Amino acid sequence: MKITQVEYQALYNLGDYNNERISLRANLEEGETAEDVVAQLREKAIALNTGSGGTADDLYSRIYRYKRDLGMLEEKIKTAAEQWNQTASFLKAQGLNPDAPTLEPFQSLLAPADEGVVEAELDDGCF
Repeated sequence: MKITQVEYQALYNLGDYNNERISLRANLEEGETAEDVVAQLREKAIALNTGSGGTADDLYSRIYRYKRDLGMLEEKIKTAAEQWNQTASFLKAQGLNPDAPTLEPFQSLLAPADEGVVEAELDDGCF
């Protein structure tokens, strides 16, 4: 069997069930092996991904880091609210401040994003 063409596809995870697929195809020239060309295509796909601002890997890393930081902040707020509630209970029990308010746990620190529909315009030659 003679291989005349090879293809390489890479699927980069963007997080939250989103991904980016890069597919490259090349014809084998005289003296090239399929293994060498696939390795070159793999390197080119990685360069395209990171060359476009590191779309997949960079975004995934930032999303992971932001989620981790948000979790740590929420934990700190929860701890501070518990400490305040204990202080408020003490103030009430001692009669120092019978109206000391308690803090309810925060459900979300950020307001929900506005949902909208984006209409895409496609050229006739897209598909």
